Amino acid sequence: MKKKKHLSIKQFFNDLKDNVKSQYSSSIWPVAGGFLLMLALSVLFFLGLSRISMTMMMYGMASPLAILLALLEVIILAVLLVALEFFVGFFATSSSYAYLDALRHPGMRVNASAIWTYFKHVRKNQLWRLALYNGLFIFLWQLPLSIISRFTGQWRWLAIILMIANDLVVLWKTIEYSQSAFLYRDRQASFLGQSMRHALTASRRYMGGRKANYIEVMVTMVGIPLLVIDAVFGGIAFYGNYIGTYWLMWTGIVLGVIAVLAYLPVVLMALAQFYHQTYVNDELDTDFNNTFKPVEQLDGTAYLNDWTATSAVKSADDSHENQKK
Repeated sequence: MKKKKHLSIKQFFNDLKDNVKSQYSSSIWPVAGGFLLMLALSVLFFLGLSRISMTMMMYGMASPLAILLALLEVIILAVLLVALEFFVGFFATSSSYAYLDALRHPGMRVNASAIWTYFKHVRKNQLWRLALYNGLFIFLWQLPLSIISRFTGQWRWLAIILMIANDLVVLWKTIEYSQSAFLYRDRQASFLGQSMRHALTASRRYMGGRKANYIEVMVTMVGIPLLVIDAVFGGIAFYGNYIGTYWLMWTGIVLGVIAVLAYLPVVLMALAQFYHQTYVNDELDTDFNNTFKPVEQLDGTAYLNDWTATSAVKSADDSHENQKK
């Protein structure tokens, strides 16, 4: 088995710095603005849910009709919130695809027009199913530990160990499935009529031998910078709340949100760059080996041939029996 390429952190950082210099100024406003808009809508929907729930708990409802209307509002807002979360994923994936193509075609500029074009033409139905499979598989992997933790009883130390193990399982599977959207994109035509879980299988194979390198890159380029941002501005917000200076608290919160939004393009560039620099075309055939169903099974030809052969045998048997009689 061919040894997979290990990315140097220093070289990765230098390449990312060059990409940021060339693409950041044109992509910061659409990326940060898009996420800010969706964040604002998410907060509004969540506050709406909280308001209705608090009203029901504090004051109750005067009639069954009022209860029904309140529950209807809750359902509508919950559906809108879930739909918005999917659109956040679509937007992030579209932006990542734009950055990936910019790496593959150095003359391309990632701007608002490019991101909007990718967002319009991305196959949202397939990405939606991919996200559902991702969540389902991670849930099933952590389900045994969650069930066992219910029976720990008074053994608090065991519950803590199971909780840590559960988090490690989620992290491990998240890393294994991290390249599924990019792999799907590079084999998109092959996914027509196929299950989106094949992208997760391919990602798991693709990340074999790359997980440690992926963690190393993501912690260095994404985790530590975001942790520093959170520590600085979160500390300002905490200090403002501690001394009762609420304008300082809100200043820390607002500046922290702005700083995270400003760093998001770098995060998306890093994700696209990792795939771009580890991508080897001949490996994808191995990663997708024995995943897709043959075309004959998709269009029913294989089953038609089986039925024809079975019918021919049956007719021959009937003819043979008639000759005996």
